[in-house]
Amino acid sequence: MRTSRFFRRFLALTAALALTATASMAAIALAEDSGKHFSIVEAASQENALSIPEISKACRTSVVAIETETTVVYNNYGNDYYNPFGSMFPGFGFGYGYGYPDGRGGQREYTQTGAGSGIILSEDGYILTNHHVISGADKITVYVMPEEEGAEEATYEATLIGSSESHDVAVLKIEAEGLNAAVFGDSDQLEIGELAVAIGNPMGNVHGSVTAGIISAKEQELTIDDVTINAIQTDAAINPGNSGGALFDSFGHVIGMVYAKSSSVSIEGMGYAIPVNDIKELVTNMITNPEATQAQTLGSQIMLGITIIDVTEEMSKQYSMPVGVYIREVSEFSAAERAGLLKGDIIVEFGGEPVTCADDLNALKAQHQSGDVVSVKIDRNGKELTLEIVLPQPTAVETLNN
Repeated sequence: MRTSRFFRRFLALTAALALTATASMAAIALAEDSGKHFSIVEAASQENALSIPEISKACRTSVVAIETETTVVYNNYGNDYYNPFGSMFPGFGFGYGYGYPDGRGGQREYTQTGAGSGIILSEDGYILTNHHVISGADKITVYVMPEEEGAEEATYEATLIGSSESHDVAVLKIEAEGLNAAVFGDSDQLEIGELAVAIGNPMGNVHGSVTAGIISAKEQELTIDDVTINAIQTDAAINPGNSGGALFDSFGHVIGMVYAKSSSVSIEGMGYAIPVNDIKELVTNMITNPEATQAQTLGSQIMLGITIIDVTEEMSKQYSMPVGVYIREVSEFSAAERAGLLKGDIIVEFGGEPVTCADDLNALKAQHQSGDVVSVKIDRNGKELTLEIVLPQPTAVETLNN
């Protein structure tokens, strides 16, 4: 009797353990299946595509880090003035002192450093980057990652070969041989949802940093600092210093040059790249036929020669300044400089039409032609002024050393 009872208990316990083990195995199997289903690496490995580690190994040495040095002369203001845009510039009081009653003071000079990324175009040292990465630089230094793990980076001083502000594209040259040139793909064939891998130099101190995500959108109209492009959008992490770096597809082909992160600090996962198909011809001409490239007017954008940021309704209320576009920088010898525009001016009207943001200004410029004389109403230190600007020719490529 006891044996029978013990046997029944043993069977019940064994059955319970079996059920528990079966349930556990099923849960593990489900977790493994879910992991595979949501794995970017697995998704990228289909149809002979590369995994993210494979893309990193093959392509990291095709992307360089760039450092620039620029001599900056700025106006020295009193310390009783608060510039809401001051954090965008090294040094207090960079830009015209909005709201400062005593006008201009003396001038000071310092060396401003910047950082970005670039893509190796050829084994003999041609490099692609953004115009804004190297614009105005007195010295450009390029850091090339070694092929061997643990070896030191090679450092080169670069020469600017050509640059187009309206396309935000520049080509550099370093004296080097045997570099790992990137392979360019077809950005017109991109599909929303496919793998995107960004390699660059975020924050200027993480050379060869790799981030991954997907293609979030195509042909997103984006205007930054007077330049409008139809951008590729990705949720791969992009930060300052990534500009000029590469956006790769799952085959390790460059399909975009990283351009910018979303201008809204509250939004993450929105980075942008210039499609390579939009700039291939321009870049080729910069290298092979610079004189012909210089003679062309590539693109229809009329460039005033200013770097701007929107003054929103919220900023207007907070800082007691008008809604419009705040001028962060005026390029030397530009149409804006000739018209008398200064750093710190706020454009509120263009050609008699109100300007509330950069998009307004670009749309109004598009209604005019080069040679037109257009009135520009600005707010300078709380006083309204109207200046006249002569619109220049659409920006052509600037070529140096050729």
